[in-house]
Amino acid sequence: MLLDVESFCHRVDYDLDGLVTDLQDETHRRGGNEAAAWRNSLPTFARVLSHEALKRFHLHLGHHGDAVVEYRLPASACWADVVLLGRNQAGPSVVIVELKDWDTSGDEASARAGLVRHANREGSHPSDQVKGYAEYCQRFHSAVQEDGASVSGCVFFTYASTAAPYVGDPYRSLVDEYPVFTRSRTDMADRFPAHLATKLVEPDPEFAHRFEIGSYRQDRGFVRQVAEAISNPRVSPFVLLDEQRTGFEKCMKQVERVLAPAKTSAKTKRDKKSVVIVEGPPGSGKSVVAAHLWATIGADERIDGNVVLTTTSGSQRSNWEELFERTSGQRVAGGLIVPANRYNPGLSPQWVMKERGKGRQTTVAGWRDNLERFARDTGRSRCPDNSFAVSIVDEAHALIDPTVPGKEGIPPSGWSMHAGPQAWHVIRSSRLSVFLMDSEQSYRDNETTSRASIEAFAAEFGVDQVEVVNLAGAQFRCGGSAEYMTWLGAALGLSDQYESPSVWRRGFGGPFGFEIASDPEALEEVLRPRIAEGHTARLLASYARKWVTKGEANPHGLQSTAKDFQLEFTREGEPYSWSRIWNFAPEQDYTLFVQAPEGSAMAQDSLCEVGCPYVVRGFDFDYVGVLWLSDLVWRSGHWEADPAHIHESAWKKTLKSSRDAGGRGPKADELLRRLQRGYRILLSRAIRGCYVWFEDAETRSHIESLLRGLAA
Repeated sequence: MLLDVESFCHRVDYDLDGLVTDLQDETHRRGGNEAAAWRNSLPTFARVLSHEALKRFHLHLGHHGDAVVEYRLPASACWADVVLLGRNQAGPSVVIVELKDWDTSGDEASARAGLVRHANREGSHPSDQVKGYAEYCQRFHSAVQEDGASVSGCVFFTYASTAAPYVGDPYRSLVDEYPVFTRSRTDMADRFPAHLATKLVEPDPEFAHRFEIGSYRQDRGFVRQVAEAISNPRVSPFVLLDEQRTGFEKCMKQVERVLAPAKTSAKTKRDKKSVVIVEGPPGSGKSVVAAHLWATIGADERIDGNVVLTTTSGSQRSNWEELFERTSGQRVAGGLIVPANRYNPGLSPQWVMKERGKGRQTTVAGWRDNLERFARDTGRSRCPDNSFAVSIVDEAHALIDPTVPGKEGIPPSGWSMHAGPQAWHVIRSSRLSVFLMDSEQSYRDNETTSRASIEAFAAEFGVDQVEVVNLAGAQFRCGGSAEYMTWLGAALGLSDQYESPSVWRRGFGGPFGFEIASDPEALEEVLRPRIAEGHTARLLASYARKWVTKGEANPHGLQSTAKDFQLEFTREGEPYSWSRIWNFAPEQDYTLFVQAPEGSAMAQDSLCEVGCPYVVRGFDFDYVGVLWLSDLVWRSGHWEADPAHIHESAWKKTLKSSRDAGGRGPKADELLRRLQRGYRILLSRAIRGCYVWFEDAETRSHIESLLRGLAA
């Protein structure tokens, strides 16, 4: 919301409730805590802006300085609280202000410069947060790049009068660059206004307008720098081997063919589109191929426009961002990763409600009409057509398509159902779209995109032929054994093709270990020596236990009986119990479980949490320990799903349909297939070996018979 400073201060003084309502409409954040924070913070900030030191910024040659309140960074889920826009002595200037309505009493410094302990929870230091926003704008904002604008930032604690834990060691260099101000008399009457006055000398309304409507645009030099690091085998975790190299070359052959119109499109054929689909089972190297495709295309100087890697889940996004930043050494390299939800041109539940309030029919089935009406009425799009030169979508089978029959009404995880299929918008917004997928890994109710649907959408945009590359037969997990994946598919009832365990199982001449543990403690005991040898290991399970610790600030500190997993067993007649929590991911930071960064609980003990299929899909470890619980059981010669033990919140519609059908028929079959796919994901995460504990004795007996090579 762009306001000149005088209008902002006037609304704060005389129309604060109306301003808060407008901010709720703009951000779609309607919680009571958010509204209270605005009501507390904005008047305090307005007092600072009214200071005499900022007089020239207020009024210069008939123009007032400008402020954007709650500004969403282009192609990002991040919102900057306030952005002040004007000019300094060198040219256009952007000042990002992070407002914190925090009580800082009891807060403590962390050992790491980017973290601080607030309200008994460790999170981002506000100066590090605003540093990320500033660097993102410097690298990815069209108006900043076009005008050569300077971007700076600071933090304003609008409630606290002291911020001592935030400015000492180890934060001194951080707050020197991104300073911290409080509500103290000294800061409000002197330090803060004086700081802003050095950054904003006079207004620049034309630049302010260009900034507000600015789009996502990559700094090509920065892109090439990151691409070179990812391609460098000495530092990159993305190394192409054997069939991966073959698959990558096949992809590039098709990409080079279809890139010709994409490369010249800036001048001649900008609307010409191309689509490539890369298919492959778990472990076939799709993610590594995706990284190298991005790096190769991104480094190509002939490419005009943005080249992005698109993710389809919170776990994917946070881990890809961390991998890109760690590999390149550039903290904003994560800005090259775009969540699939960002392809929405701007439709929201609030827009739908307003349309219905006007008496207009607004349905999911009429999504094309919705898009036309939205474009006509608003005249803007958060993701315009051809925003990206190339979009590379990893785990594309998880893209949401709310128009699939039988999937209507499924919660879309942040995507507006009334905007239609995500894959359609990816193609709409990109000149070249590359989809890497495995339909057998579709796991949640709303993961509804298939190869056929992508091909249909491509045809709608005039793509003559969708190029398809198949990585089937390649295997870089599971000891490199495609035979194990064949055996696993047959064991889970997902295929009829069977492979003898003697071909793939370690101890019988094969490369991959698969062993059964007698109890949960034994599962842990067999993994710890592998960790001591320097290998990675994780504990995994399907959602057969409720997530009771969700929302807990410190779930590791709970009593064992209050944790998600409380498993009872006996050894030699003696009772034992074993407890763990689900993967702890504050603010959807799934790197804590997948990558176990320094300072995290998982870094201290990589077996202290249990991961779910959603979190680990697309990632692998040297060894995994799988808790095979009572949701998928073997009974009377066939697999059964037991809804009493299924607590997957993303299966609400499938669960209800199965129950309504009495546990029989196609609806029950769909629930069973979801479970089988979930266990296929879990049991295909290991590179060297998989250890399994079975809660159900009959299920264990069945798998034991299959490991002996017996058909059961």
